[in-house]
Amino acid sequence: MNTLKKIPTRFINWVYRKKLKWLKIRMRYKSKETKLKSGFQKDSHSLLWVWEFSKKAVLICFGFYVIVQIYSMVVMAACYDFTHLGELINQTGEIVRDCVFAYLIKAGIENVGKIYFSRSNQDDSDDDNSDEAVG
Repeated sequence: MNTLKKIPTRFINWVYRKKLKWLKIRMRYKSKETKLKSGFQKDSHSLLWVWEFSKKAVLICFGFYVIVQIYSMVVMAACYDFTHLGELINQTGEIVRDCVFAYLIKAGIENVGKIYFSRSNQDDSDDDNSDEAVG
């Protein structure tokens, strides 16, 4: 009768050992995943100046546009020569249009990436919650 009590105990101990081993493996996996995420965030912070640079480039481009327009109007009014005003407005307007259009494309791609990655992060967190014990 003593051996009959040992069999369920051995089986339960074996199940606990397997569960403990599985939990250790999962914990190692989660720690590696956390390290990779933190490394990615450090790398993304090093690219932050690129995103900020594009905003600055648009502002500088628009600032030059305003300065050129005001300067050209003052010079043309002082010289009473308006023959090249239309061409100047067209050329500088095209440059600003292209700069703003390129920035809008970059911002759109950035936003699509944010939406995609936020959805994938939500799916991962939902999967993690489903593995937890209830009760």
